[in-house]
Amino acid sequence: MYAGEVECDLRIVFNSVRHGSGDHEDEPEIAGDELSNTFYVQYGSSTQRGVFTAGGGGYPSLAEARLAAEAAPGIGSTVRWHISVV
Repeated sequence: MYAGEVECDLRIVFNSVRHGSGDHEDEPEIAGDELSNTFYVQYGSSTQRGVFTAGGGGYPSLAEARLAAEAAPGIGSTVRWHISVV
């Protein structure tokens, strides 16, 4: 349908909170939010530019978030970085 290619946005965002799992069965240090510089990888919609529909991570550094995005199954090898500051 897409000739084997779909272009999607990917971004890494900074947050001063590491979000916990919220699961009451997890250990408190995993379940609860924590003040900590954290980087999250967000994946854009394949049908609407500028809309981010999935994400993951909680990486302690930008470098680790970038490595995780580049290693993501199915997409990592296709990531092309464009530097922009908004």
